Amino acid sequence: MNNSQYDILDSQFNDDIFAQLSALDKLCVGADGWSAESFRSETQKDNGIVLYITDDVRVIALLSGYTAVGEADITSVAVHPDYRRKGLAQKLLKRFAELLPKDTESIFLEVRQSNEAAISLYKKFGFEELSVRRNFYTDPRENAVVMQKKLI
Repeated sequence: MNNSQYDILDSQFNDDIFAQLSALDKLCVGADGWSAESFRSETQKDNGIVLYITDDVRVIALLSGYTAVGEADITSVAVHPDYRRKGLAQKLLKRFAELLPKDTESIFLEVRQSNEAAISLYKKFGFEELSVRRNFYTDPRENAVVMQKKLI
């Protein structure tokens, strides 16, 4: 399957898309996944960024984040298990970086300590491990690795 057929959408939102974003986030993250209303709220903020990719039927990958005073924070990255290892998360990360204000100095994110595939991807994309947040996630309870990518 050629992942170049998947385009990132960042402006076409409706109730069904918000529900799909939430369902995918919860599938990938568990109980900590965002609600449809949380995704809707993020798209309504001036500094919120929500990107997603569909397979023409459903949302198969997403990234949400925001910018604030020279920094950006990625709040969620999720790829449906059937579509992993096809470059979709990398495509979303690149698009997120392109949308950031020019004065953005760093991008931050948290990732489950056990999610070695995601940590590896983030390192490949230029992120470095900064610290560990103990018991950051629930269901199951787990530490988060805080990562940073310096842009300036």
